[in-house]
Amino acid sequence: MAKETITLALEGDVSLVEFAKAISNLNLLLNQLSKEVNRDADVEWIVDELYAGSAVTTLRGVNGDLSSVENVVNAYENIGESLQSGRNINYSTITQRYARDLVSVIDNRVTFVRFETPEKDFVIASRPTKDIQEVIKYAWSSVKGTVETLSHRKRLSFTLWDTLYDRPVSCYFKEGQEDIMRDTWGKKAVVSGRVGRRTETGRPIVIRDVKQIRIVEGLEPGSYRKARGVFPWTPDSELPEDIIGRLRSA
Repeated sequence: MAKETITLALEGDVSLVEFAKAISNLNLLLNQLSKEVNRDADVEWIVDELYAGSAVTTLRGVNGDLSSVENVVNAYENIGESLQSGRNINYSTITQRYARDLVSVIDNRVTFVRFETPEKDFVIASRPTKDIQEVIKYAWSSVKGTVETLSHRKRLSFTLWDTLYDRPVSCYFKEGQEDIMRDTWGKKAVVSGRVGRRTETGRPIVIRDVKQIRIVEGLEPGSYRKARGVFPWTPDSELPEDIIGRLRSA
């Protein structure tokens, strides 16, 4: 899978000022990383996805040499891991400053910042942790929602809008599985794979190694009438309220 995208997510009650500050610092960080890991090779970052109602954005790197983009994505992962665990950031002083400024929005309103790439996830909260399982727990499971985003580019990912929590969930599948996405855009579906959930709340954040996408067919108007005749009834049958009263008195 080509590593050409990075995702930044702010969780909590995120104001426009805080989101704008984070995006500005993310831009500074990515530009500085390009200089350090690519010997000044210019990588342009395009907004691939930006979700209304949720402070989550995905950026796609553009450069004639894919390895230049992947170098920055790998560095983004390294910084995410360092920030999550509280370890030293092994890049220049200016890169360290941009990285720490990026997560400085964490307070009582913004509970944590999440770094995501096609391969890894990192959660930066007020308290560093070395074990990702403390903040994101993975298990083979399923999530129901609406397939909101399908990229026309050669990206092996899509976005599922979770029905229960009303939040976007990034989904990644492997090369050769493109057929499972056929005719799914805009439809309700159950996506099965390795689901990463917030340990504290159980809310799904990401689904990796997608194995199956099952379309959930909508109900036809008036379909409830098809249930007629499921239970036998005659004019002499006991009334529902009498049955309930009898069971309560039992």
